[in-house]
This record gives sequence, structure tokens and C-alpha cells, in this order.
Amino acid sequence: MKKFCVVTNSYKDKQLKIAHVISDYIHVHNGTCMIIDNVDEETGDFKILSADVVSEGTECVISIGGDGTLLHAAKDLNDLDAVFVGVNKGTLGFLAEISPDEISSALDKLLNNQFHIESRMMLQGDVRRDNKVVYSSVVLNDIVIHRGDELAITDYDVFVNGDMLGTYQADGIILSTPTGSTAYNLSAGGPVARPDSHMIMLTPICPHTLGNRSIILSRSDKIEVRIGQCRTPNEERRKAAFDGDGIFNIISGDVICICEAEKATKIAKIDEGSFLQAIKDKLN
Repeated sequence: MKKFCVVTNSYKDKQLKIAHVISDYIHVHNGTCMIIDNVDEETGDFKILSADVVSEGTECVISIGGDGTLLHAAKDLNDLDAVFVGVNKGTLGFLAEISPDEISSALDKLLNNQFHIESRMMLQGDVRRDNKVVYSSVVLNDIVIHRGDELAITDYDVFVNGDMLGTYQADGIILSTPTGSTAYNLSAGGPVARPDSHMIMLTPICPHTLGNRSIILSRSDKIEVRIGQCRTPNEERRKAAFDGDGIFNIISGDVICICEAEKATKIAKIDEGSFLQAIKDKLN
């Protein structure tokens, strides 16, 4: 590969130092590289990126920051026919696997096509209100339905392929991809899955019962989560979060529809180490 785009988090990549190191290295080795700061200077939030701002023919998007930076880049730039890889300036870094001291060797492999590509499934999430879609998003990690600022737990009626699975009384529900299994899903007691597998994990958050556990569903399943009545009248504060940043206020009667997205994210795998070894190293 010769044509790159660097998406960096300037909170973690101060003065874009790492971004410029990467760009300079690529240019010295006869490649091209543009740099995008993914942080809005005025708000401090992640910018919503558009594929239109990326140079035509870009083959690889390199994110600098934590897993969140790569997630946002992958979601916003998924229309590009490019592979994604991350330099980890965060904490665990299950997605952003390149450490800052390995940049040169990693770039050599990218420039010489010495890597393989993992296809990561994504989820399509639609919020329906009065039978109309009022919000829609595609995620690489997870869709989290949560009580938000509402202090009381909520009832969630869950349907799979039109059949009722059950009612969860809980703080919320996580619908996760295998890539997202090591994120909030893991913290909530859900199972860990190989990131290149294809399944949907449903994990309740702090369920008000001893019997509720995570459920692994097929990639072909269609899931609907119907939001129960608010226990504090006239104070609808519950939310649905799409990969952490796309946050939408939900109300009683809303239905969140989740299924496998048509598109997948291509992740460049440079490290030949096993996923299980990475789990052991990062979580022990």
C-alpha cells in the first residue's frame, strides 16, 4: 500500500507529533499521507468525518489514540474501500494494537503488504417511534440501551425474529459484535468472542434477577428491544448509545431494531500473536 490517511486524537497525540512521524516516514518511502485531527477544538468532542475529505484512492486509514478513535474512524469512513489499523495511545487497546515504539516496523509491513485482513461484522441499529425510523446508525462495537439519568430500572421486551425472548428488568441492555465483546459487554459480565467470528451478543446490565445471563445469537437474527413505561412520569431520560458517541434519547414505546449491517470493517492485522494470548496479556 502507498496511499494513507492518518486520523489522530490530538488530546492523546499532542501537537500531532506521532501523526507527523508517520506521515514523514510514509513520504520518505515513496507513499502519500494526509492527516486529520478527529477532535473538534471548540467542543472537545470527536468530529463526524466524511469520506469526501479523504484523498481519493486511500488504501489504509491509520488511527492514533485509543480504541475509540479507531471506532469512530471506521464508522464514519466505512464507505472507503480501505483497511483500518490503530496506534494505541489509550489503555487496553484491543483494536488499536500498534504501540508507539513499533511504528516503524508496522509501517514497513503496511507499505510492503505484509499483513492480513480481518473482516469484522458491524451492526445496524434503527430506533422506531410510531412505526417510523427516527434514528439510525451502524456500529463496529455495540449498541447500548440504558436508563440514562433515570434512577429506576426499566422493563425491556426483547423479541428475536418476531418471537418474544423475554422481558428484562435492568439498567440496560448491550447488543455487541464480537469486536465489541471485549468492551462494555465484558465489563457487564458478557462472553468474549474471537473478533473475526460472526454473532450477536445480548447482555443485560445489572439485571434485577438472579437468572438473567448473556445470550449469543446468530448473525442472521433480527432483534427488537421495546422500551417499557417510564417509572417517573414526564421525565423521559433513557438513552441509546451507538458505539459510545451517537447518543439518542429514547422514550416509552420506542423499539430499537438490531441486525447485522450490510457492510463490514476491514482491519489490517500486523501482529501474528494469537487473540487468546492478547486477552491474557491485557486482562491479567
